[in-house]
Amino acid sequence: MAGTDDNKPSENGHVESNMEEGIDEDNDENVCEEYDVLDSKLDELNQALDLLEQKNDDIHKRLKDLLQSNRDIRKELKHEVVVTEQDK
Repeated sequence: MAGTDDNKPSENGHVESNMEEGIDEDNDENVCEEYDVLDSKLDELNQALDLLEQKNDDIHKRLKDLLQSNRDIRKELKHEVVVTEQDK
């Protein structure tokens, strides 16, 4: 409106215009959007890390099973050698 003063004194005595308040609100919105994007990216990274951890656990279990299988085979072979030697 013509003749009105768009500038208002702030709490600290400085004069802020409505335009500056609008910019601050835009900045606040941008910061909130950036936090939301960052939060989303962190969630994606967390999911990827969870998947990698699961795969690592699966590989570890398979390796332990393979190791146990190899031990069992070695034990059987050793037993066969002993039995074969006794038969001679």
